[in-house]
Amino acid sequence: MMIDRIHSVPSPVDEAEADCPLWRHGDEDLRPTFSATNTWNLTHEHYHRVPWSKLIWFTQAVPRFSFFTWLPFKDKLSTGERTRSWGIVQSCRLCGEPNETSDYLIFACPFSYTLWTELVGYLLGMRDAPDCTDTASFLLSNSVPKLDLPLLRLVFQATIHSIWRERNAQKHKK
Repeated sequence: MMIDRIHSVPSPVDEAEADCPLWRHGDEDLRPTFSATNTWNLTHEHYHRVPWSKLIWFTQAVPRFSFFTWLPFKDKLSTGERTRSWGIVQSCRLCGEPNETSDYLIFACPFSYTLWTELVGYLLGMRDAPDCTDTASFLLSNSVPKLDLPLLRLVFQATIHSIWRERNAQKHKK
């Protein structure tokens, strides 16, 4: 009924051509063919890849470890620094440091520091004080043999995950 009514209304221009669907392939590029790739690219935001993404997301990664490694890189762990903005005062559960940050908890806390220097420092061949930036840079550099790289990245992630689990176990009295 409605379609018949629409078709009965004459076109405002006598020389008008029949309507045809056009698909956007770019900002000013309209074509009669559909492209799923171009539609996807036009409807989704594109972000620049961060340098540390290869350290977190790789084929051999354990998803749980990747997630818990991604959190401190995005500064999303609910550490004392973050919970303070919610009105909750919380110190480091592993050593009592009143100013608990993600970087402190993962690398500078005496418990974490010992874990890094004894286990990960030996595996990575690093004897300096552990630091997130230096460790990530080392794991992303071309100096690591390709066959060792997945294992070292897994150790990196498993260590961060273990530190976070131990911290939460202390927090919840386990």
